[in-house]
Amino acid sequence: MRPERARWLASRAGREALEGLGAGLEGLDPAGLAGRLRRTFPAEVAAALGEQLALRQRARERFGELPVMLYTAEGLEMMTHPLVARRRAARVAGLGLAAADLTCGLGGDLAALAGAGVEVLGVEREEATAVLAGANVRGRVARGDAARPPCDLQRLAVLVDPGRRRDGRRTFDPAAFSPPWGRCLELLRSARSGSLKGPPGLERGAVPGWCELEAVQVGRDLRELTLWAGEGAEPGLRRAVLLPGGYELDSRAPASGRVEPRLGRYLFDPESCVTRAGLVEQLAAALGAWRLDGQVAYLSSDTAARHPLSAAFEVLETVPFGVKRLRALLRARGWRPAEIRKRAFPVEPEALRRELGRLDGTPVTLVCTTVGGRRVAAICRAAREGRPEGSEGR
Repeated sequence: MRPERARWLASRAGREALEGLGAGLEGLDPAGLAGRLRRTFPAEVAAALGEQLALRQRARERFGELPVMLYTAEGLEMMTHPLVARRRAARVAGLGLAAADLTCGLGGDLAALAGAGVEVLGVEREEATAVLAGANVRGRVARGDAARPPCDLQRLAVLVDPGRRRDGRRTFDPAAFSPPWGRCLELLRSARSGSLKGPPGLERGAVPGWCELEAVQVGRDLRELTLWAGEGAEPGLRRAVLLPGGYELDSRAPASGRVEPRLGRYLFDPESCVTRAGLVEQLAAALGAWRLDGQVAYLSSDTAARHPLSAAFEVLETVPFGVKRLRALLRARGWRPAEIRKRAFPVEPEALRRELGRLDGTPVTLVCTTVGGRRVAAICRAAREGRPEGSEGR
């Protein structure tokens, strides 16, 4: 977005124009929306207003209802989920420190911090984004470079969320982040306290031992790996977090390294936050279960159990994997694979669904994995007595 457009949107005239738009415009396609707006506004104004309506709709689709904000397309892509931002803000507020978000973007985390009563400063390098962020959080934003922060980090809790796009494309190389991952770690370590947001696929080797690690999930989506350091952080601690319920499991919990190459009556599939935080053995101990394989996260037990960080299934039947054999069994039993899950298995669920063809009958969950070096398929149903509270609809 051009800085001129951002300044107009943040101005009183721009805000009044946005507030005056009728609700009926939101359901129009882009061409219809542009045509309707041009009846009332000059072309440039119509384009700016239409862009904001489209971005607000995209924000609602991603996050649900939000406070009114101004957006850029790239800023919205980088924006922290509001549930994650509020949880982070509550933790920072508990430190009793002022905070600086060194890569504040559109101000999502900054607004959550301010809402939690934290004294805040936002820093943003891109001019148009800084203008919109200042409007979104009432002027608490300075234009600057996170790599050379305009504040004394030793007195602050800092937030850093490096950009992960280059030339419009997402990059997975930490050295290509902006600021680079190494510089982000330097900023984190030099602050009194702080939080560094990493992508869900961040390699474990990129997490130093002096950091605390959180894998944060919202619903079924793993949102981020967060590093904490300094005051209030415990070096080496790993934590899995599932929102909106606020369920947690960390590496201080008892662990079980029991491995048995067999499927019991019940099968448990850990949430992504558990596997990324490396807490499968802690979950196994909580469930009284064993791992099917030292390299596979599926757990099993002969006794029903429940945990909010795991899906639980009752195993109806297990067969050596083979498409023809599996299809024949499903037809004979009158079962239809409504869901296909897999770990350590070379076939993708949708490809397997196509190979199985159309099947009718009672919906079941098909779990494909490797047990003791053998590829197997387990036909399962949700274990009612093992389902976590609040898991419906996830």
